[in-house]
Amino acid sequence: MGYSKIELEIINISLGLTIKLARLEANHSQLELGNLCDADNTAVGRIERAEHVSSWENIYKVSQTLGLDFCSLFLLPSEKTLLQILNDCLQLETKLTDKKRAYYTNMGSRIRDLYTQRKD
Repeated sequence: MGYSKIELEIINISLGLTIKLARLEANHSQLELGNLCDADNTAVGRIERAEHVSSWENIYKVSQTLGLDFCSLFLLPSEKTLLQILNDCLQLETKLTDKKRAYYTNMGSRIRDLYTQRKD
């Protein structure tokens, strides 16, 4: 039995937010992280925002640079855990613009909606 489409979307969001949190904790910009792991900073942003499914190669390079366990990024977290990661990212933001604030609000709604759909 595999993951459903909704669960795969949740994992993609979790993966991105976990990478974002590790990057913020390391005090790196997306550009700096991209340079450190030889990846395009645009790719780093897309991974963090879960805008599309990224290649495992880019995810691997970023996770290794940040010291994250690659395999653990593909585990389905609880809704509470994922919302906590989102909140932790928000707390670490140093340049919180209205656009970023809206991103966090929208992502929180997206996460809650996905978990609600998963239960149905």
